[in-house]
Amino acid sequence: MSVNIDIYSNSSGNTVSVSVDFAAEVRSSSFDGVSTQLEYFFKLTTGGQDTDGYGYSPRIVGDLTDLALNRQKQAATNTAVAYNNIKEMIVDYVYDYIYGHADDKFGSGVAYKAPLSI
Repeated sequence: MSVNIDIYSNSSGNTVSVSVDFAAEVRSSSFDGVSTQLEYFFKLTTGGQDTDGYGYSPRIVGDLTDLALNRQKQAATNTAVAYNNIKEMIVDYVYDYIYGHADDKFGSGVAYKAPLSI
């Protein structure tokens, strides 16, 4: 399953897409030996660049407690509460792409990331 989000800029007329894929993989190992655990996760990717000209690495979200800023804070609301649903999680991660974040935003320990260039 995949959700594609197109972000359009009125001022430039450009569109950038963010893709959210729901995936499952069999985990072949773990810290304590071999595991046959099936892992489900969300993978967020974009071909866009930030305003400094750098691309984005894929972002992996394991569950609704993996918050946008270093798994500590929701980017849009400065709260450490887990997401209530998948839509809320996607909106917060896309918010983080669009607006970027300052160095150590909300005390999360994350490095500076410029906003998405659209």
